[in-house]
Amino acid sequence: MAGDEKPDRRKTVLWLTYGLPWPTDRGGAIRYFNLIRQIATRYRVLLFAMLESADEARHLPKLAPFCELVEWAVMRAGSPIARARDFCGHLQQGRPLVTWPYCSRSLETKLRDLVSTGTINILQIEHSFLAHFRDAVPDGSPCRTILSFHNFCETQSRSMLRMHVGAVEKLGLLVRAFLMRGWEARHATRFDRCLVVSEIEAQRLRAVAAGTAVSLVPNGVDTAALRPLPVAAAGNRLIFVGHLRYPPNVDAVRFLGRHILPALRARIPEARLTVVGEGTPRVLREFAGRDDIELVGRAGSPIPYYGDAHVAVVPLRAGGGTRLKILEAMALGRPVVSTQFGCEGLAVEEGKHLLIADDAEGFAAAVARLLTDRALAARLTQQARALVEEDYDWTGIAERLFRVYDELLAG
Repeated sequence: MAGDEKPDRRKTVLWLTYGLPWPTDRGGAIRYFNLIRQIATRYRVLLFAMLESADEARHLPKLAPFCELVEWAVMRAGSPIARARDFCGHLQQGRPLVTWPYCSRSLETKLRDLVSTGTINILQIEHSFLAHFRDAVPDGSPCRTILSFHNFCETQSRSMLRMHVGAVEKLGLLVRAFLMRGWEARHATRFDRCLVVSEIEAQRLRAVAAGTAVSLVPNGVDTAALRPLPVAAAGNRLIFVGHLRYPPNVDAVRFLGRHILPALRARIPEARLTVVGEGTPRVLREFAGRDDIELVGRAGSPIPYYGDAHVAVVPLRAGGGTRLKILEAMALGRPVVSTQFGCEGLAVEEGKHLLIADDAEGFAAAVARLLTDRALAARLTQQARALVEEDYDWTGIAERLFRVYDELLAG
């Protein structure tokens, strides 16, 4: 060994993710990035990722400061014959049809080879639809395994039935929920530890997978980077932030544009809505000609748009996990109006940290209160900021994950 260079005696953690931790333009990537950069201060971090396209690999240099190795595979890659062979093998192994796009023989082989070297101390798999990669860990391996539930796919699909979609889409959601039935509960028991983002989801998992070791590692926000913004200039602008390839976000925007915003403008004619998020599905083109809705699309950063906004709106009626967009708005000092479902799983109180309403008229009335009662808006934002600093900062959340690692490695 040259000079005074010392061997790296840190333990090694391997993460398997859907998509890369960068760019941080969607909830999963925000969680990956903020936890991995914290983990890298104490552990060697390796990353395996399932990508939707090879173009995503251009972001790999952003991960170099945190990940010593990155392996990736593209979903549904390979020749038609190879894909057909993999599809048949997938079904023969008893795996749900809906998890097939997230399979990769090459990535699973690389994972098995790496784990077999005995150098991986912890394998952490993000998302239950990647749980089948647990098969790559040989029997008797000292590698500890973690399955991280960002949400429950079966429950998420059932919640989507509440969205205003056509009969064909509803049928697809029913089929997806049926095919995932029992999959997550069955696989949870195969892992040394399961992570969930809320106490509600911890209770759900324990109910269907008795005896499973469950730890709460919630979603969070970087409160050091996201500081409260100055109060927006005069106006009545709302903001919705969300990846628009995610159906529940699309449904929320449609709910806003068709029902909530008209009800609000009956009270406050000057009200305007800004929608920030990658992708503009065809179903949102109905709003393209309206002067009260601005569809920004993908933005380098949503912060300038938050700076112009007076209220953050989260009228979600479907989905899973917990909403990082609420934590982000609270960190930036913007008052929030959400549906009950939208803020489910977060330790928030109505009237203290945000306002809650489920129907269009009630939601519009809540937004109008915040636009006209700036003292109320200021009080909510101050208390919400204190909440995220205390309970939802990534630094503290990472400490929860470190405790999980310590417990597994001590066992």
